[in-house]
Amino acid sequence: MQVAAQINNYIESVPPGKIITYGDFKDLQETKPQALAKALERLVKKQVLVRQAKGTFYRPKTTLFGSVSPTDEELISYLTRKGDDITGILTGQSVYLQLQIATQVPGVLTIASVAPRRKQTIGKIQVQYVRSYVSEIQEADISLLQLLEALRFIKKAQDCTPDDVVEAIKTRMTVLPQSDLERLVELTESYPPMVRAICGCLCEGMVKTPDIGSLKGSLNPYTKYKVMVSDTVLKNKKAWGIM
Repeated sequence: MQVAAQINNYIESVPPGKIITYGDFKDLQETKPQALAKALERLVKKQVLVRQAKGTFYRPKTTLFGSVSPTDEELISYLTRKGDDITGILTGQSVYLQLQIATQVPGVLTIASVAPRRKQTIGKIQVQYVRSYVSEIQEADISLLQLLEALRFIKKAQDCTPDDVVEAIKTRMTVLPQSDLERLVELTESYPPMVRAICGCLCEGMVKTPDIGSLKGSLNPYTKYKVMVSDTVLKNKKAWGIM
């Protein structure tokens, strides 16, 4: 099958708005990379594809209001997954939007990435990457990790206070099954001391307290964490060095 026909067949098989990359044409990328690049360029000129970023395209969907870009979910999936592997998770201000305690949309999308990555621009969206504190991200852990990411950036949260953040996390932890609380503690061990301290303090207040001995033992008893959370929200904060 000719290169153009092979590419066209694939593009017609994917729904409009789905992001397409060179990686979707692995055989051609290995055997005929120049022909692949030229064929995709011709499709962009014919407006069959729209270039989203370098090496990234999508098949547009035309409506009464114009061409529709990829959905937020599609973009996030592209930025945080590679095949069946999860390479990162949303973090930063986006987490506070998900917790429904902030309304301010971040000017730059932040991804906690397993591997180092450079800043990039996807369409009109700027993306920056920060280090993921876990080396492997499992699907079942994402919601737990995002609670920890909310604590990680608690001092930089916009449009909400540290009390708002802790209260929201406490509410979600309250309804977690015991197994998830134990897993949360396990994941927390990979995070910086401030996150370990706040999470341990929160766990101590749960009806079914998970084993937090590892968190307590990992902290320097003389270190203080200036988080500016009130006593009413974290009643036992002093025992964990939280100010």
